[in-house]
Amino acid sequence: QAICAPVSIAASPPPLFAPDSSMSPSTATDAHRRSVSEFAGQNVNGAKVRSDFSDVPDPATFELPAGDTKRGQKLFKKHCAQCHSVYPDNRITRTGCTQMGPTLFNVYGRASGEAEIQQKMLMGGRAEGLVWNAGHLMNYMKNPRQAVNGNIQMNFRGIDDFQTRVDIAHYLQTLTWQNDEVAGGKDRPASVLPVFPFNVIGHYFSARQ
Repeated sequence: QAICAPVSIAASPPPLFAPDSSMSPSTATDAHRRSVSEFAGQNVNGAKVRSDFSDVPDPATFELPAGDTKRGQKLFKKHCAQCHSVYPDNRITRTGCTQMGPTLFNVYGRASGEAEIQQKMLMGGRAEGLVWNAGHLMNYMKNPRQAVNGNIQMNFRGIDDFQTRVDIAHYLQTLTWQNDEVAGGKDRPASVLPVFPFNVIGHYFSARQ
């Protein structure tokens, strides 16, 4: 009669996050959400579902480190200017860009979801319940949907690189009424409405004026 040898079973690896028993459920949930590894989860339409927010663990107290404003301006054009204006009236002046999101002029200290946008009913909602400071902007640039815990209308992969986000954040700090380059611009050009049927309707009424 054959005798089976005992089989050793390897211990399961520890979880990525083990909540402290003293934490409230909401605190533990928030801490777990922020501690998830950037390699965990899956991608949806090119955007990560989960990112590691350990580089900005507390947006409320985060202090923006040194950065390069000029580099941030170039990076803004690469990552953000496709859909966001830097002017008070939300004008778009660059060829190939569309006025999809709110202007990022004077974004520091502004409540999320407050600025006017053109696309009010497409592709999800807007960020709510935040005041845009350096910490919230840093996490939002990394993973918008996770940062606000909701489905927002941005087709944006997110920016993993810490210094890239820091430099863009420094550039955003310059978009104020004290910056004549953006605050004292020329008269606003005719609006461009890129999405059908808004483009047809907009050009029709523009022609009647």
